[in-house]
Amino acid sequence: MTRYNTTNNYACPPAVIAPFSNEGLREWPLGHYRRFLEIGIEDGQSFVLCGSLSHRAAANELVRSFPTECVKNYCGLTSWSEVTAMVHAAPFIVANNSGIAHLAASMGKLVLCIFGGRHSWKEWMPRGPKVLTIARTPPCSPCDKPVCSNDFACLRGVSPDMAYEELRIAISCNSNSL
Repeated sequence: MTRYNTTNNYACPPAVIAPFSNEGLREWPLGHYRRFLEIGIEDGQSFVLCGSLSHRAAANELVRSFPTECVKNYCGLTSWSEVTAMVHAAPFIVANNSGIAHLAASMGKLVLCIFGGRHSWKEWMPRGPKVLTIARTPPCSPCDKPVCSNDFACLRGVSPDMAYEELRIAISCNSNSL
């Protein structure tokens, strides 16, 4: 089993991408994550993906087109303490409304949280000094429904290009404290 090693020789520590949650209604589309990774790689950033073993196949599809030195899939290969080490070492974390986003926020890390419309982002967003939550709130949100009848407009409406630009701004504003 491959294990995450925080002493790997990265030019700069990889950012953590946590594209999954325990509820599909909270997940930014994988195509959006793919575009976000493309922009980040063009920007010189490397990434590691984290998630459970049940997410590994979908994560493999997501990383397939990227060089392994730029994006590594650790879904299902890490313990919780290793995930915590990944988050601690990362310059930033990108996640849905999930445990990883809340963990990173509690550690004071720069977090970009893509928040869906099932739950109120104001009530459930990660809290921390460096948390950037992006949420689109179509008229149907917060819906608190187990099935989306609006084709995930709240998540599809968050463009990867806009999200990365917001992250760039947050990085420049926090550059002295990263």
